[in-house]
Amino acid sequence: MRGHFAGIDVNTWLVSHSMGAPPLAARDALVRYHAQWADGGPEGAWPGWLDEARRIADGIGAIIGAPAGSVSLAPNVSVLQSALASSLDFRGTDRNEIVYEALQFPSLAYVWTAWERAGAKTVRVPTDDGRTIPTDRICSAITERTAVVVLSHAYYQSGVLIDVPSIVSRAREAGALVVLDAYQTTGTYPYDVTALDLDIVVGGSHKWLCGGPGCGWIYVRPSLAQGFEPAVTGWFAHRDPFAFEPPPIDYATDQLRWATGTPTIPGYLVAKAGHDIIREIGVDAIRAHNVRLTTRLTEAALERGWRVNTPHDARERTGWVGIDVPGAERVLHELVARRIYVDYRPGCGLRVSAHLYTTDEEIERFLTVMTALVR
Repeated sequence: MRGHFAGIDVNTWLVSHSMGAPPLAARDALVRYHAQWADGGPEGAWPGWLDEARRIADGIGAIIGAPAGSVSLAPNVSVLQSALASSLDFRGTDRNEIVYEALQFPSLAYVWTAWERAGAKTVRVPTDDGRTIPTDRICSAITERTAVVVLSHAYYQSGVLIDVPSIVSRAREAGALVVLDAYQTTGTYPYDVTALDLDIVVGGSHKWLCGGPGCGWIYVRPSLAQGFEPAVTGWFAHRDPFAFEPPPIDYATDQLRWATGTPTIPGYLVAKAGHDIIREIGVDAIRAHNVRLTTRLTEAALERGWRVNTPHDARERTGWVGIDVPGAERVLHELVARRIYVDYRPGCGLRVSAHLYTTDEEIERFLTVMTALVR
């Protein structure tokens, strides 16, 4: 599949945890988008674009085990989390707590703490080491006052996977809604939203799905879907957007229910190319390839005396390895100057990943150059 991507013939792309390599078909999608815009005009283009957006959403659903019609698109996860929060009424009830981890990605924490002004109370589950949080600590924070449990499938600082089934089971006992942020895992770590009995899952396309920015998504359990009426909304969430009816809004009964204003159609269309490749290869095969290469990375780093801040056991981590060395930020810039793409996070070090297009030779090149730079 390497021939389906641009740039990886001249760059060593070990940064898919941050931004996946660009599929060549994404460029073709932009050209087609421009042609549809130019040739069809608004009357011809919009119906086709909206139908395509629904198909793209269902394509994501096929990757995560979601039934057709249960995944919706949006520009990003922050918008979707805000729309979800706006669907809930935290006033005049004892069930107003939002439980989330201290290692949650900041964007989601910003959204949910902002809803404290509307009556929500956030409960932040602490971490002792900045990399992990004990499962029983998260479960203990879930009580009869918990309205929503917001989880990271894997922590962006450490790559640590969480024990989803145990936390979901505790949330069910307490009657709380479960929201899983799977941005860090979708496309490289297999999971099934139905098998995990999840209420809501959110994610985006620009990491392991190789879809570029501008295509976030949300899965909502079908039995819950019609119960949400987001206050963060817009004209495209209407049952018939082009009817231009006055309020109150008559919500769409399909994926557009979670739309807001005019959608980012180019972002959606570009993302499809990456989604298609992930489905063709299959996440199970991608995971096996990733585990083999990241295990090599982990073992080689430890042999060289470098600190590895991600779990050494591949079963406990997502698709990247955190390697910390003295002067890691300097090393990052030296690697990038040599067109070896990784990134750096304080407290973690260099984050180095392997995706479906990563070769053994690229891993060895990274290790050789890294060794010389550290010395």
